[in-house]
Amino acid sequence: MLIALVGHATERVILGTGVTDIIRRSPPDVARTFVTLSLATQGRVVLGLGAGERLNTEPYGLDYGKQVSRLEEALHIIRLLWAPRGAPQGAGSKEAAPQGAGSKEPLGGEPVSFQGRFWTLDRAVLDVDPYQGIAPPIWLGSHGPRMLRLAGRYADGWLPSYPMDAAEYAERLSVVRSAGREAGRDPASITAGHHAYIVPAEDHETSHRMLAAPLAGAMSLVASAANWERSGRRHPLGDGFQGLRDYVPEWYSPEELQAAVAAYHPDVLHDQVAHGTAPEIAAFFEPFVEAGLEHLVVSNVGPLAGIEYLGPSSAVLKEAVALLQA
Repeated sequence: MLIALVGHATERVILGTGVTDIIRRSPPDVARTFVTLSLATQGRVVLGLGAGERLNTEPYGLDYGKQVSRLEEALHIIRLLWAPRGAPQGAGSKEAAPQGAGSKEPLGGEPVSFQGRFWTLDRAVLDVDPYQGIAPPIWLGSHGPRMLRLAGRYADGWLPSYPMDAAEYAERLSVVRSAGREAGRDPASITAGHHAYIVPAEDHETSHRMLAAPLAGAMSLVASAANWERSGRRHPLGDGFQGLRDYVPEWYSPEELQAAVAAYHPDVLHDQVAHGTAPEIAAFFEPFVEAGLEHLVVSNVGPLAGIEYLGPSSAVLKEAVALLQA
């Protein structure tokens, strides 16, 4: 609903999910929704998908198990429903080479039957075409080996969000593009993205104070145990904690969460979150650009330190973006 409203009020901005899952909504529902949003935004919508999180599923009685297998099958179904009319449907088969976004052939209209592990289609029809007949691009948030290969096989863009250094980014991007090549795709056609949290400030010392704020400590809980270990610290929610994927705050008592936040030290985020002045933030991402980064999506979490930082951090962010674009 929000994408449709913003799309109606704007003309150039690209809109999308970063990311949603296919556990709460079935693949055909997602496929139809984003074709409709393509019309509402004049072709400016991106379907960002991921394997999902416990926060949005298990508390509501939804099965979070085998989430990567579910996503793989869902990607196949969405591509089948978005295949140009007259294209082989490969019903029941997962071996057909996936088609990326960009085809201007009319989509849908052909009944699709599919017998999968999680979903079954019986002559299903997607009876609406996207804007100008071009299927929305699919971007995949992925980090582990299997998810990275899915991005290479099915996605038009890769959008990781976990903290990592440029060397790790390059290594994971190589897996994505190798998988694309193995699937018969042009690896360069997969846009290399990155969703990063940043703390822009007018000077470096101020950014350190912002990183030390209580809400920054609360945000650090969605980092994984491995991320905490990089600073020599143990994640207060457990050694095997997988961060955002596993974090359900309602499953903890207020006392447990207070104790977890109290264990936070700014060192946990210092080396993994870009912070400081515009030149410092730009310098943080330059190695990523050299590693292949093409599309950076940033979330300014500076105002978590206080509403008084909203204006200054936004101004610094705008300056940093200009430096990165230069």
